[in-house]
Amino acid sequence: MKFEIHRSGFFLQAIILFLILLDSIIIFLSIISNLKLLSLEYIAVIDLIVSVVLLILFLSAVFTQDNKLNYIKRNLPLIFSFIPFYFIGLFTGLVDYIFIIRLLNILKLISLYLFADKFTKEVLKYQEKTRLVYALAIFLLVLFICSFIFYEAEHLVNPQVINYEDSLWFVLQTITTVGYGDITPVTGVGRAMGVISMLSALVLTSIITSVATFSLIEKFKTGTEKLTERTKESVDMINMKLNEINDHLKEVDRSRDIDDIKTDLNDLKNEIDEIKDFILKNK
Repeated sequence: MKFEIHRSGFFLQAIILFLILLDSIIIFLSIISNLKLLSLEYIAVIDLIVSVVLLILFLSAVFTQDNKLNYIKRNLPLIFSFIPFYFIGLFTGLVDYIFIIRLLNILKLISLYLFADKFTKEVLKYQEKTRLVYALAIFLLVLFICSFIFYEAEHLVNPQVINYEDSLWFVLQTITTVGYGDITPVTGVGRAMGVISMLSALVLTSIITSVATFSLIEKFKTGTEKLTERTKESVDMINMKLNEINDHLKEVDRSRDIDDIKTDLNDLKNEIDEIKDFILKNK
């Protein structure tokens, strides 16, 4: 499936990529950590919503193909991306086999990556220019590493840190500089993780600012190039018209009668009017 390269198409791809990243992050967290059943239920709902959206997108792509069966065969690995394993496990009571569900979700992570590569190419090209992936990598590294270290250092001595979700909440609010203060570190290692999270927020802010600046410059550059191209075309057209007028004037013979000269002048006037109309249309 191909998206047109215009604002609405790019915006649609950006939404799809955001949903894929969100689903990938929560699935990855569920795989590497022991979350509460309530957290798994929230993850299952989010995963279900994203899976339905991706399924609709995939089906819409299938219907645009001449050979639908061949298209499905060529994209079989993408099928895992819209299967909500957690929701199925909770709905069927198979959540006790959480290890199998996690293995299936590893396949889903791979499938989500392939899905993003196929359906969000314009956004991925944009991030290659802006290096926005660096901001995302820093965010994920700090989130995962700091939250695990913070949990290991604090959960035995800090009554505010009961489970991994509390640790994740502390790192998230520190990175985003919200700082509610409901969780405070009591160990040196915990404070160190807080400092790292704070410093990473400065880096993330700098990268996001540079991306926004780059976007504005690119938009201005694109508009300037289009205006330059239109101006060049207008000038070329005017030069062509003026050359035609000049050639026409050279053909005017002084010995010709007044009526012929009037006719020539009227033709000249019409050609000048055409130039004026052309300039007004291309402003």
